[in-house]
Amino acid sequence: MSKKVVVAGHMCFDVIPAFGNITAKEMSEIFVPGKLINMGSVKTSTGGPVSNTGIAMSILGIDVELMGKIGDDYFGQGVLEALKERNAEKGMIVAKGEDTSYTVVIVPPGFDRIFLHNPGANNTFSSEDLNYDLIRESRLFHFGYPPLMKKMFENEGEELVKVFKKVKEMGVTTSLDMSLPDAKSESGAVNWDNVLKKLLKILKVVYIMI
Repeated sequence: MSKKVVVAGHMCFDVIPAFGNITAKEMSEIFVPGKLINMGSVKTSTGGPVSNTGIAMSILGIDVELMGKIGDDYFGQGVLEALKERNAEKGMIVAKGEDTSYTVVIVPPGFDRIFLHNPGANNTFSSEDLNYDLIRESRLFHFGYPPLMKKMFENEGEELVKVFKKVKEMGVTTSLDMSLPDAKSESGAVNWDNVLKKLLKILKVVYIMI
C-alpha cells in the first residue's frame, strides 16, 4: 500500500494466567468459592483491534498508524512499552486519572475462554480523539469494538455514526470490527440492529436483516 492505514478504537492490556494439569468435567469443579488454585506463569500482551489488527498489518509491511486511549497507570505503561517495540506508540492518548482497559483471560484446559474485562479509558474515547488530518491522508480507516466503548454505543451509536460519516466524506475506505458485549451490560441493552442500519445508511450500503 502506498498510503498509511489508520487503525483506531479499542485498546487494552491482556493478562493471561496459565493453568496447570487441571482435569474437570464441569467448570464449577475448578472455580469453587474459597478454593486455592495453583497456577503457572502469566503472559501479558496488548489486546483489542487497535493492537491486534494494527500490529498484524505492520508485520505484513503496511504503514500503519494506531489511535487509541489508555490511562496513566501501570497497565498503560505496559501498553506503551509493548508498542514502542514496533515504533507504534505515538498515536496513543494517555488520559490522566483514567484506567487503562484490561482483560484477564481465563482459559481452563478443555473449556472455552472467559474474559474478565474493564473497558477503562475506551469508555471516554470519542470522535474528538481521532486525528482527522492523518485519516484524510490514509487509504483505509479501520475501527474496532464499539460495543466495548461507551461513547460509541450510547444514544444508539450517535458518536460512531458521526465518525464514519466524517471519514466517508473524506473519501477514505472504511471497515468496522464488532465484538460481543456482556448481555447484562449497558452495551448489551443497545439495539444494535438500529445502530448498524443508521451506520450502513451513511455508508450507502444496503442492509438486509435475515
